[in-house]
Amino acid sequence: MTIFTDNRLLAAGLVGGTVSRHRGNMRQSDDQIPLYQELGISPHRMLHFHQTHSDTIVSVSNETQARAVQAAPLQDADAWLFTTSGWGGAILTADCVPLFLWDEHGQAFALAHCGWRGVVKRLPLKVASALRQTGADGKIFGWVGPHIQVCCFEVQEDVATQFSPKSIHRKDGKIFVNLNVEILQQLQEAGLNPQHIKTPYYCTCGDKENFFSWRRDHVRDSLLSFIYKP
Repeated sequence: MTIFTDNRLLAAGLVGGTVSRHRGNMRQSDDQIPLYQELGISPHRMLHFHQTHSDTIVSVSNETQARAVQAAPLQDADAWLFTTSGWGGAILTADCVPLFLWDEHGQAFALAHCGWRGVVKRLPLKVASALRQTGADGKIFGWVGPHIQVCCFEVQEDVATQFSPKSIHRKDGKIFVNLNVEILQQLQEAGLNPQHIKTPYYCTCGDKENFFSWRRDHVRDSLLSFIYKP
């Protein structure tokens, strides 16, 4: 099993990352259970929602809120924000961006499903701002997980006009969007230090060995990203 992650998550006392396709399709929550068990995480302490490419954030600050989320039908949302331990959240991607944010000591942490529509709705900025408003302890770090990169994310003019000019790359009559640039810009707007944000070049569309990709395969197989505080 390969988990793509950032060692700074571990240093903050968190467990998280994006699981490669070698683990299989993670679309069903029951398929995730053996993975969590191998990592020493109780599957019953991992929360889920129904992703809708929105800017909706689910905040969990105590045991009561966590159990309420767990007991209710899946709500429509695209980001988790935790300020309590013993719980975590998961998202599914197959080209969209898994955005991990956390403070220096892991007291506050977030995970967002950032499709291009969510990025246009400024979800990265909104999650980072919400994290700061919790009184996040010390520095805030960020890691942009595997997603479709500028090499493969070709769009038409109607989509391109919704992004900042810095994020647009034109080549041979084609238009490409660099989501890393767009997300980093929004995180800076939220007051995060760009030196604390890592945007490694893992392309879900270009790397068939490691990742599922909707753009490449048009199959609804999904990668799992998760974050958890023991």
